[in-house]
Amino acid sequence: MNKSVWLHILFWMVYFSINLFTGLYLSSSNNINPSLDLFNKTALSQLLLLLIKIPAVYYVLYSLIPRWLKQPGKFMLFIEAFVAMCFFVLAYRVMIHFVIWPYVTFNKPQTFTTLEFTARLFYSIFDILQVVGIAAAIKLFRLRINAIKNEKALIQEKLQSEMLHLKSQINPHFLFNMLNSIYSLSRAQSASTPDTVMKLSKILRYMIYETGKITVPIEEEIKIIDDFIELQQLRFGKRLQVKMEKHIENSSTQVTPLILFPLIENAFKHGNGSGTSEILFNITLIQNSLDVSVINPIEGSSVQSNGEEGIGLPNLRRQLELLYRDYSFVHFEKDNHFVVNLRINLASYAGFELFDSRG
Repeated sequence: MNKSVWLHILFWMVYFSINLFTGLYLSSSNNINPSLDLFNKTALSQLLLLLIKIPAVYYVLYSLIPRWLKQPGKFMLFIEAFVAMCFFVLAYRVMIHFVIWPYVTFNKPQTFTTLEFTARLFYSIFDILQVVGIAAAIKLFRLRINAIKNEKALIQEKLQSEMLHLKSQINPHFLFNMLNSIYSLSRAQSASTPDTVMKLSKILRYMIYETGKITVPIEEEIKIIDDFIELQQLRFGKRLQVKMEKHIENSSTQVTPLILFPLIENAFKHGNGSGTSEILFNITLIQNSLDVSVINPIEGSSVQSNGEEGIGLPNLRRQLELLYRDYSFVHFEKDNHFVVNLRINLASYAGFELFDSRG
């Protein structure tokens, strides 16, 4: 039997025990030590009444409540519930009058006053409503908990799909740019074409195999950035000057794969004019504070007018929104240069919650 069945059995055992206890010590023949005869009569009476209460409870749990939650019109269900209640109360009274009193307790009253009959009728109603209400409350509580879990799972699945989509955009975007570069080098019969292809394969290998991980050591992220810079230098030659400063306190600190890559790629993309370009990178990691600044010249029109801008930096901003609770990300133009400043509190990483379903 599964867990749910055992929980139902436990519920009825607890309910029966409580009723047995109250029946023994609140009966008219109350004793400090109830007799075995009284125990047997009370236990059998409660078991017989369960034959009425159990169907009433499961009718409400598995027939009435599901339809009540789904069905827009409630009037007919209300009528059905009222008729069902009358039926179970009648069955309850029949069980007491014609089974329990004459064959179990042997104390069937000879006559009833109207007041006594009314009191017994209301007792029957409340006795049934009591157990039905407790069971229905537990059922509704569990349904609410499951609804919250399902809602959270749907939100998590949506965000996870969005995160994977954002990462998947980087690969074809980068590959498109690099293939164009290799095509140009091959047409010019450049001697750097084989080295360019080799470095490209290393970067693609990282993108394929490492970005499937939730986090990677920052030294791996920086290494792929170094490879990318070398790849760009092979592409542009002396027209490109790169200055990178790195201050890494702990090279094993974990970061999201390719979280810095859009910054680096964006710098080369918008600083690749015909003249000499100088691009400045600064990466600093102290404890859990990661600070990155990138400064590159703007060739020609404003960077916002470039049609490719819609992939890189907006993609990165959305990744930061999904993965880190504490970060700042600003970029602006100044004196024909494009400046990006990024600060991330790596301790605020929320990706484990986002990807916990991946194990």
